[in-house]
Order: sequence, then structure tokens, then C-alpha cells
Amino acid sequence: MTTRESLLDFFDDRIRSAVPFLVYDDGYRAETRSYADVRAGAERFAARLAAAGCRPDDKVVLWGENRPEWIAAFWGCLLVRAVVVPLDVRTSADLTARVAARVGARIVVVGDEAPAVDPAPGTVHWRLAEVLAPSVDGAAAPGRGPEPRAGTEPRAGTEPRAATAGGDLAEIIFTSGATADPKGVEITHTNLLANIVPVEREVQKYAKHGRPFYPLRFLNLLPLSHLFGQAMATFVPPMLGGVTVFMRGYNPAEIVRQIRTRRVSVLVCVPRILEVLRDELLRVAPETAEATAGGRKRHVAVRWWRHRRTHRRFGMKFWAFVVGGAPLDPELQDFWSRLGFLVVQGYGLTETAPMVTVNHPFRTRRGSVGTPIGGVEVAIADDGEILVRGGNVTRGYYDAPDATAEAFRDGWLHTGDIGSLDASGHLTVRGRKKEMIVTPDGLNVFPEDVERALAEVAGVREAAVVGAARDGREHVHAVLVLEDGIDADAVVRDANLRLEEHQRIRGRSVWPEAALPRTEGTRKLRRRELAGWVAGGRPAAPAESGAGD
Repeated sequence: MTTRESLLDFFDDRIRSAVPFLVYDDGYRAETRSYADVRAGAERFAARLAAAGCRPDDKVVLWGENRPEWIAAFWGCLLVRAVVVPLDVRTSADLTARVAARVGARIVVVGDEAPAVDPAPGTVHWRLAEVLAPSVDGAAAPGRGPEPRAGTEPRAGTEPRAATAGGDLAEIIFTSGATADPKGVEITHTNLLANIVPVEREVQKYAKHGRPFYPLRFLNLLPLSHLFGQAMATFVPPMLGGVTVFMRGYNPAEIVRQIRTRRVSVLVCVPRILEVLRDELLRVAPETAEATAGGRKRHVAVRWWRHRRTHRRFGMKFWAFVVGGAPLDPELQDFWSRLGFLVVQGYGLTETAPMVTVNHPFRTRRGSVGTPIGGVEVAIADDGEILVRGGNVTRGYYDAPDATAEAFRDGWLHTGDIGSLDASGHLTVRGRKKEMIVTPDGLNVFPEDVERALAEVAGVREAAVVGAARDGREHVHAVLVLEDGIDADAVVRDANLRLEEHQRIRGRSVWPEAALPRTEGTRKLRRRELAGWVAGGRPAAPAESGAGD
């Protein structure tokens, strides 16, 4: 395999053929772009940036939906050594302006689905949809800020390329900031290559076995502002000459239709999508309910044949889910596995660009997030915290030395997650250190364990568990979204029968809206917001201390 010094080496090797690369279906029409189309668009965008005065280390905000133009703009920025600052399309205009001001960005590339706002002082807005549009008479797309002087835009492929080193900054990923100062993770070319190269080597080992199934098509529902979604759209498919499909919305019937009609092999998503698809499948195909039961796991061929009608619904090319962004419930993994589908999950953080561990697709282990990828070390601290070091680990947070010093101690990144390693090196993640509930008896309770018990109770649409103070002590408290007519106290009693004494729910609240608050993109529960709501004395009916014993 060619030695890669920067991401541009990957670009030169992989982004050039005339075969299809990206498909975008906005619900009304679909467009397909080849690898060569994306390369030409990236080079035109780089020329436009250079003509507009963009220099190495200048920051460019990409604030838009998943579409081919996003990936072309990403590569265009790297071609001129600009630093990409990606933001989810659902990020508020206020936070976008704060981030742009924080990094000193002069250019904000705005998607069609982003809120319509006027450019903040000192910035200009370019349209994301115009990135792949060919220029006319040497001029760039019109009217969105500083443009090249007429006749000076280099033709695609002729612009001078800025020399790029592995230590150069490629991206700044902002991981929070809705109610506080946003914190940006600095990601270099080397950080991303430390994830790409080991995966690329592993893929090449199995490439010849996969040729009968090519081209592999990936339906990617993770936002490109999320590093895992970015990797599974921008880097992994080109290793296989594959195709990435983007769609709008998360309607389960439409997801299944896209998988079937576009002959998708792999769905890339958060665990929440697997829950939605399971519920839809149980509704339209009640016979799949048997997959929710336990028992001996049969050979995959037997499982596939037994549930062949389900496989026909998805199309015969579909065989795997790749899940990231949030913890995966083992029972949910088992459901899809019993139907004959492969569920691959891993573990990572934005600070690790993003992968730390991954389950080998052909050697998955229930409840585990896999083993460390090549070049990455994982250790467990005395208090159970997961520690990571390797070439994939960020050098720190943008303009935040105190936050950097807090996260890095003794040469290790302190992840804030609690977990364990078994003798074979498989990692199991229990939960977030800050979200762990310590009972009055000094025992630890992980919210995810209690939420799994609640999810098994009929009539529970969603459940979140937080620590709530009562009489100066912390107790396990459930926040529930229920079907009509379901009694919350009965739900708590039922769930408590499935839990250990120290895990049992001592209070409950019914959330007044149709869905619990979650983060955009990765759909993680906003536990801090829920805990604040509970602590604020909102309507709640605490269960008796011994409820369900």
C-alpha cells in the first residue's frame, strides 16, 4: 500500500475514477456524481477559495446537509490547506455565528436546509449547492461574497497545490456549545490517517473475497459533521470503489425503500435508527417478533433462510448495519442478528478522530465494542475510566489550554467513559463517568442498564435515567414517554423486577412532549437537560422507595 503523508495522498490515489461515488436523493429527484466529478469540483472550489484570498490555516465553516457538494468542498479546503470547521445542518444560526467568530472564519458554506440568515459581520456565505456547479466564463458561482476577479480563476486541476504535512490541521470539530462556550477538537491529517490506514490495510485483506458483491453501496444517515459519519462516507467507500448514498429524513419506510431500490449493502446509522426500523418491521411483519426472544443462535444461513421474507423487504444485497455515535443495546443487536443481519459497532470519540476500537465484521462479540485498531493503545484507570493514546488522538482543544490539560494527563487521553477490558483485549463500555449514579449505599448505577430494563416494558416509547437528589442523597430517577393509557407506576414496578436492588428506580417523571430531548445527528439523550428538568421541581410523581421490590 502507498505510504500516506497527508490526506491529499489518499485523495490522489482514490478520488479520480469515472465510476459512481455519491448519490443524493432529496425526496424529489436523485443525482449521481462520480469520483472524477468530485475531484473536479474539489479543484474548482480550491481555486475559488484561493482567488477569494483564502490562505493556509484559514478557517472555512461547512454548515450544511449531507450531499456530494459537502465532500467536494471538504477536499477543496484541504487542497489549499484551509481548515474545515464542519457544523451539523441543524445547528442554530446563533451557535454557527459564535463558532465562526471563535475561529475567525471569513467564509461560511451554507446548505439548503440550514436556517436562512444574514451573514454575520466579517463573514460571507457561499451556497453549498453550487460547489459542484461548473463555473461560467471563468467566474465562480454568483453573489455570495468575495469572488475571483474575472478571468483569473484557474481551470480545474491547474491550480497550485499548497504543500501539506501530516501535522497540519485538517479540521476543528465543535462537540458542544448550545448553552456554554463551544469547545473545538483539533484534528490533524495524521490523526485521520491513523484511523484510515489500519482500516485500509484490513480492507485489502478481504477485497478479493468481496468482488462478487461489488459495487458495495453504503446508505449513510450519520451527519458529515460527525467524524464517524464523515469516515464512512468520505474515506471507507473509496477503499472499495464503493458508493455512498445520502437521503433526506429518517422515515423508516423510506429508509427501507432506499436500501431495496438502490441495492444498498450497508446502512451506517446511530442505534436509534435500528430501534425505529425494528418497530416498523414488527408493525408490518409481526412474524419477526420471534427474533425478540432468546435461545440458541442458529447458523447465519439458517437465520437468513428462516427470515428470507424480511430480507426481501430490504433487498437481497443488504446484509449489514454499521453503528456509531451512541451505545448500542445488546438486545437490539441480538434482534437484528437473529434475523440474519450483521451488526458492526465500535467505540470512539471526536478526540480520537474518531475510532478507538471496532468489532471485526466476521468476529463480532455481543456487548463488546471490539478491540483497538492498529496503533492505538487502551488502558483502564483505577476508577474504571477508559484511557487512550495513539496517533489518532487530538493534540488538544482549539484555543483552550485548560480544557486540554484536564483531558490529557500522564500521556493518556482521559475519555470520561467507564469500561473494562477482557483477557482477549475486547473493550466493554459501561457509561459516562459524569452520568454514573452513586447510590446512598455507595454503589454505582449506569443509566443505560436501567434504561434497557425500562425499554422491555410494554407501552414505554422512550426512557431516560438520571440521578435525582432527595434528602441530600442521589437516587435513580426515570423520565418516561409512554403510550396512551399506560400507568407510569406500573412501568416502574415492572422494570424494578428486572433490576438489582441498588439499580431500582426510586422516582419517576412523565415527559410532557412526544419525544425526549436528544443531540442532533448522533441522537444521544440530553441527560443534563433532563436532570435539570427533574431537579427544577417540574410535575413528577416519585415512586415509593421500595417500589417493585
